[in-house]
Amino acid sequence: MKLRILSACLLLLSTWSTTAVAEQTAYVSDQLTIFVHTGPTRNYRIVGTIEAGTPITVVEKSEDGSFSKVEYDDKTGWVETQYLSNEQSLKQKYVQTQQALDQASAELAEVSSKLNTQQSEKMLLESQLERQQQTNAKLEASLQNYQTQLAQLQQSDAETQEKVKMDWLIKGGILSLGSLIVGYILAMMPRRKKRSPDFF
Repeated sequence: MKLRILSACLLLLSTWSTTAVAEQTAYVSDQLTIFVHTGPTRNYRIVGTIEAGTPITVVEKSEDGSFSKVEYDDKTGWVETQYLSNEQSLKQKYVQTQQALDQASAELAEVSSKLNTQQSEKMLLESQLERQQQTNAKLEASLQNYQTQLAQLQQSDAETQEKVKMDWLIKGGILSLGSLIVGYILAMMPRRKKRSPDFF
């Protein structure tokens, strides 16, 4: 009888035998919902469930390592170690990847919007540049025309001044020649003799 009691006590102690471990983050394997027990065997009462992908913290393991004591959502309990994984579930990876994709899509849309704005601004600047080039071409043509007209006016003015000089030179020559002729004629004319007062 004592032997049976001793054996039962040893069995109970072995059931409760656990090993403390350093806290580590783990995840419930994909496509699983595992039961949470109050102790490190299936014989203990089920107090909840944990869905796949839920991050949990392993704080302790049973002696044989088949069960792990975990913390989750401000709760604690024992779950079967075989259903835990050190990697995130595919569901979580999918969600994170989808979030990253959404963010990348938003950034791409923003860049595309900026690019469209820059292209519109570029087209506007190109249009303004083309109009300015046309204006410059017209101004250059007008300037060339004015330069031609100015050169013609300068040439005409020079010719006019030269003609005026020649006219004055000719008139001066004629006037000098006329003066000489008049002087010569006057010199050649006979002088009248003065009458003597005794003539009467």
